[in-house]
Amino acid sequence: MKKLTLIAFILFGILSCSSSKTIFNNGNAVGIRQKTSNPNTPYIYKNGYKNFEIKPILTIRNNDSTYINELRFNAVFSAMYTKKLMYDKYGKWDKEVWPNGATRPILIWEKRKLIETQNELYSVATNGTESMKEMFASVSVFDSKNRDCLSENYEAKDSLINFFASEIRNLSSNKKFYDVYSKMIREHNGTK
Repeated sequence: MKKLTLIAFILFGILSCSSSKTIFNNGNAVGIRQKTSNPNTPYIYKNGYKNFEIKPILTIRNNDSTYINELRFNAVFSAMYTKKLMYDKYGKWDKEVWPNGATRPILIWEKRKLIETQNELYSVATNGTESMKEMFASVSVFDSKNRDCLSENYEAKDSLINFFASEIRNLSSNKKFYDVYSKMIREHNGTK
């Protein structure tokens, strides 16, 4: 899974050298709508999102470029929704990736069964952004053969999108994830 860690680092850590193009976008807001003072994200959605999209992110490392697809749930109440849903369902993450200058890590779960009707085990990298420019929670997903599961022709892509969308809509109010996550952040930063 070193390759997944490298891909996650490339995907989220080198965005300043990347370009992207939206290839899928729905327009169905779900959840409890809440007004914000941010003109770029006038509403956020508790246990929901404004829409979701798959963004292929062009990443460049050592003169080698590749596209990695990222599923983004836009205008979420918390950019940690994808991290929380994975923690609530599968327990603590397997890896943390801290891109240079990042204040929050990318959390990675490896070899998890996401779709009940399939035996496939997936690796999931979770991230998110909360800024005045944008607000989203995101995932990148790879199967056991390290194929990008959000690519246009991946056979289980729609099932995976439905899995994450449903899990966000059904997030629990349990705060255990936030306690474990905050402790990890404090330990990383050397504070108590």
